[in-house]
Amino acid sequence: MADIQDNTIPYELLVRFGPDGAPIGAHVQYLRRITLDGEIIKDDILPAQPIDLAGFPTSAIMTDATRDALANAATQQKQIEELKAQLETANAAIAELQQG
Repeated sequence: MADIQDNTIPYELLVRFGPDGAPIGAHVQYLRRITLDGEIIKDDILPAQPIDLAGFPTSAIMTDATRDALANAATQQKQIEELKAQLETANAAIAELQQG
């Protein structure tokens, strides 16, 4: 009987840095590899997606401190986006009050 394996493994970690050199966000790309009896029959690099740092495997390259810093940066980026949206809403309300 043929042995078909369909595995998804980390392929690339994409980290963005702000003007001050601090990480501001991260995405990961995974490789989907299909093998038949140990021979690779298909490799697909999947689209980048926001990283789940809590579940992402780490190695000696990425220490716990680095992983925690990236998680903090991702959380802060989300907070920044939420605050920007709130600011836009408040500015629109102010503009409306000034007109009326």
